[in-house]
Amino acid sequence: MNDISRETLKKIREKGIVPRAKGYFFLKRSTVWVLFGISIVLGSIAGSAVIFQIRSAEWELFHYFQKSIPEFILLFVPYLWLLFMIGFSIIAYYYFRQTQGGYRYRAFTIVVLSVLISILGGIGLYAAGVSERMESVFEERLSFYKGVEFHNRMVWMSPDKGLLAGKIVDVSKEGIIILKDLDGKNWSVNASNAIWRGRLSPSPDLEIKLIGTMTGGESFKAREVRPWHGRKTREAKGRHNMNMPQSSPDD
Repeated sequence: MNDISRETLKKIREKGIVPRAKGYFFLKRSTVWVLFGISIVLGSIAGSAVIFQIRSAEWELFHYFQKSIPEFILLFVPYLWLLFMIGFSIIAYYYFRQTQGGYRYRAFTIVVLSVLISILGGIGLYAAGVSERMESVFEERLSFYKGVEFHNRMVWMSPDKGLLAGKIVDVSKEGIIILKDLDGKNWSVNASNAIWRGRLSPSPDLEIKLIGTMTGGESFKAREVRPWHGRKTREAKGRHNMNMPQSSPDD
């Protein structure tokens, strides 16, 4: 027996190393692959949420926030889900490196591929309607969750930027409507020359979104009136109401 063999046997005895059955290594490899797969699935779920929120956002309202771009980013960009997607991709990278031969691949390559797989998986889940159902469940059951409905409310409750939303309380013949906004405050809205979208007509209990100009502490001049449950909102929340009785027609 040569010196190397004797030294190896000595270390085995000192460390108490014992042979492992093939089943042990098979179970270990299987566990690593399962954890890797779970990370990819969770990343895909996060990816679908990112796609859903980006698709549901009303990006055409960007110019109303040009003077406060950070606020716009916080309202529209699904940064939380983006962090989840990237985080699960990094976890997937960790478990992939534990697989046989996984060490051969560069970290950057594995992470990028994990993100791409999450995005592709997210597209599939979004197309299947999983992200929409997930959004509804989270908003209904998790009080701390701030989803599409919350962000829509925040965006449209910006009268100083020309955006306002609520329910019509009363309509006068002069084109003046009394609007109760989403916070319960009453506004006198001049809508005499406004364009009404979505086949709308002024009527009490109608839920609407207004684009125009704030003319006073409780007064607003509307240029355009949209149904609260427009296409974007229906994609995000179906016919979910905004904590008031539903009555608005579809687009």
